[in-house]
Amino acid sequence: MSFDTLAPHYRWLEKAMAGRVLQRARLAHLAVLDRAERILLVGEGPGRFLGALRARRPDVAVTVVDSSAGMLQRARRVDRGGPTEFVQADLRAWTPEPGAWDAIATHCVLDCFGPDSLAHVVATLARAAATEADWIVTDFAVPLQPGWRRLRARGAHALMYGSFRLVTGLEARQLTPPDDLLQSNGFGLQARRTFNHGLLQADHWHRQVI
Repeated sequence: MSFDTLAPHYRWLEKAMAGRVLQRARLAHLAVLDRAERILLVGEGPGRFLGALRARRPDVAVTVVDSSAGMLQRARRVDRGGPTEFVQADLRAWTPEPGAWDAIATHCVLDCFGPDSLAHVVATLARAAATEADWIVTDFAVPLQPGWRRLRARGAHALMYGSFRLVTGLEARQLTPPDDLLQSNGFGLQARRTFNHGLLQADHWHRQVI
């Protein structure tokens, strides 16, 4: 799968489809990263979260990993000259330095993978995290309670996954929640916020020293 085709258009597409709500979800737990010394941003896209992070913490060490060269090129433009490493890599094949980052952010990337790949990606990123680490996750979601919100989310997901598979070759055909995988890798849910009637979900997970 490749997001290079979308890279030149991603910002206006996001604005047209989600307005400001997706950025609000990304930034819901930004303050958690105030205590981090090395931050890993995975699937960062054109850099909207990176720009906000740099405005808040201009000198923190950041590694940005994305499979799309086009997205990385755009993320570099908003980096504000911080100490940032940009890595082009497919998460399914990437081997990061173990225990190197004390905070991870994955915004609308884990929901791109099918169940088997997702298990591998979460395990890989968990190994990249320090023994005690924070992980903030923004993804699309399906409300658990039956009703119009759940039906609306299922319809929106069917449209989004179908469109993105056509344009990018997206692996996933439907949402696979990462909660069980995060828990099995030692992370516990600290806070969860929902947006747009449950269509979006912003989580803060933490792994504690045992």
